[in-house]
Amino acid sequence: MPKCSDNCGMSRSVRGIAWRACLAFLLFVPASAARAESSAEDKGLASLLFQQGRALLLEGKIPEACQKLGESQRLDPSGGTLLNLALCHEREGRLASSWSEFREAAHIARRDGRPDREAEATTHVGALEPRLSRLTIVVSPAVQVAGLRIERNGHEVGRGAWSTAIPVDGGEHIVRATATGREPFNVTLAIGAESDARTIEIPALATAIVPPPPAVALPREAEQAPLMSPTTRRRVGIGTAGAGVLLLAAGGWALAAALNAKDESSVDCTGDVCGPLGRQKRSEAVSRGDLATILGISGAVLVGGGVALYYFGRRGGAPRRETTPTALRVSFGAAPGVAMTAIEGRF
Repeated sequence: MPKCSDNCGMSRSVRGIAWRACLAFLLFVPASAARAESSAEDKGLASLLFQQGRALLLEGKIPEACQKLGESQRLDPSGGTLLNLALCHEREGRLASSWSEFREAAHIARRDGRPDREAEATTHVGALEPRLSRLTIVVSPAVQVAGLRIERNGHEVGRGAWSTAIPVDGGEHIVRATATGREPFNVTLAIGAESDARTIEIPALATAIVPPPPAVALPREAEQAPLMSPTTRRRVGIGTAGAGVLLLAAGGWALAAALNAKDESSVDCTGDVCGPLGRQKRSEAVSRGDLATILGISGAVLVGGGVALYYFGRRGGAPRRETTPTALRVSFGAAPGVAMTAIEGRF
């Protein structure tokens, strides 16, 4: 059985003969294993692509051959196709991919009882291993924040592969580190096709800075537009003051009721000593007095606010030749059974 390893001491013509001998061995390997799950259409297309890929490989059209064989293996995986694909990738210079595929092909051949295939694949694995380029991604414990994700060329590198010399094909490799709430880290490395070793250490990811939302400039009309027109202010002011007057009236009634209850308690009280009826009346007097205070203060606030709104509404309207000063006076009084509220002013 011919050996397909590439000895550096071989002359160019001898190496060419070795490649052709290796191809001749692989071209007659039937692509048969692991086709149970492929449809009839996939099998047919995979067989066609396999034949085209072998022909291109013999013609020395390596990239085209690898594309055909790779698609054939995807559609209908088999040990024979995988051996051809591994050889194609080796000739293309993708040594890490070829090494991995030869390892898998050796495993499949061992499972299927094909010692010839297993020996061929194992020979290539041993020859390729010292020629592999490797990339080590170092992630120290100090930078391992929650949600940290490391990617190489868009594929995640699991924690088990951190700080491990990973066999890689030559060319550019993009290493990216991300984590929630952190600024991402990106670096592009150029790695040699053969026997190159590179190491990249992931730095601590900086906390992401969220920019403030952009300021929205308002039109001058919007900036200068009042919240309420003068007419609306006057109407709101009148309504607010009216509500305040009602509260003042209710406060006067509550005060009168409080005074009346206090007077009624004197029938059953001597000084601070009261009977059941006296205590009840005095309790009513206190509660109604508190209610009168709350209503009176609330009413006064509403009346004052309403007057202010009305006043500024008038000032915001058309100018007047004569200005009448605004004045307001609120008074209320109470007697047993009677409540009085009076409002007088000029507007």
